[in-house]
Amino acid sequence: MFRIRNAMGALKSRWVISILLLIQFTYGLSTITGSINIFYNLSYLSNQSILDLKSTFLVVPDKITGGLLKDKFNQEQVKNIYTELGNNPDVVSYGTYYEDTVLLDPSKDSLDSKMVVELTKTNLGFDVPSISAIVLDKNYYQLLELKLKRGQGLLEQDFNKNRNENVHVLVGSYFKKYYKIGDVINSQYTINGFLPDKYIVNNNTSNTYQKLDKSMLIPMSKEIYNDYNSMFTRLHLGTILKLREGADLENLTKIIRLPGNDVSLSLKSFGEEVKQNVKDNAYIEIPQLILGISFIIFSIIGIVVTTIVSIMIRKREFGIKLALGESKFGILAQIIIENSIIGITGVVLSLGHFLWKYSALLRFSSEFNYASALDYKLNGTILFFVFLVLLVIIVISSCIVYLFIRKLDPKTLIGGME
Repeated sequence: MFRIRNAMGALKSRWVISILLLIQFTYGLSTITGSINIFYNLSYLSNQSILDLKSTFLVVPDKITGGLLKDKFNQEQVKNIYTELGNNPDVVSYGTYYEDTVLLDPSKDSLDSKMVVELTKTNLGFDVPSISAIVLDKNYYQLLELKLKRGQGLLEQDFNKNRNENVHVLVGSYFKKYYKIGDVINSQYTINGFLPDKYIVNNNTSNTYQKLDKSMLIPMSKEIYNDYNSMFTRLHLGTILKLREGADLENLTKIIRLPGNDVSLSLKSFGEEVKQNVKDNAYIEIPQLILGISFIIFSIIGIVVTTIVSIMIRKREFGIKLALGESKFGILAQIIIENSIIGITGVVLSLGHFLWKYSALLRFSSEFNYASALDYKLNGTILFFVFLVLLVIIVISSCIVYLFIRKLDPKTLIGGME
């Protein structure tokens, strides 16, 4: 406590320099927090897909200008495409899905007030909580090869039920706080397992994906699976293929294209898309990264210069301490405490600035829970790296300052400026 009181007094005596350092820390660490978010998200995209990046391919349409012309074709033509895919030796497995939203009904369930707030998508104008869902057929579920730590997963009979019947579902880890296996949501969805904290494709034409921690996987009902309109739409917008290495993409592309279809379909490598997305965002972030590195360098220089100036101003104080037996490491400890107070205060101010500057983006990220480069957040991992940057600045600047302190001599210090 004595050293802390001394540190506070020393900072007060050089308050102008201290405020300038605080301003530098506030804006610099706020910028670094944004860059940490970007690179954390890029690492997440590269490593946390529930689909195998190397073997997964997405069926994607080119520009759809006049809508999907279902009336030009029939159900047998679409079924034949899937039959050919299933018989093709290059296709390990395939499946289809569509995106849905489950609106939670407070009249059917007793919902936790905190969960209601966190699951209400105000950006979409919703005034009730909702869960983002992926409705998938049996083939797609088998393609995922999920290994659940808890629960049995989806069952065979779940895919043979009608749309409004009670079915088993899988939900993200977020719901562990509010539900257990066997609990029923909306009097229809029985939880039969919790999903890993990964992400899944929720739109074949987008380079943002759905994180699973607040999501639900629902088995596709038999009437929707066999409905021609749904089948035709899923062929164009919701078909996933798992292919063998060296698969003949040209031949497979011919298979998925309906003759005379105004919308041309093609195959897109999921892994290549993610890789390109990561690469593009990494290049975009280079100027911010340079700015962040510059902040670290100038922060070290600023701390070293202000510390040395502070020592020169307080020559007599430090000279007397050394003469009375204080070690040079003790002097260094005093300096480190002073700089740490500035640094920690700067971190708090920078996080406040970050929350204010990116408030809209943080709210959007929280509500939609997409896996993308701009999925800004302030979780434990981000805070760890922010404090790690601060620690690097303090350690390097302290090492440089010690090179100056070790040369100090009590005789030359006593009598200096007070």
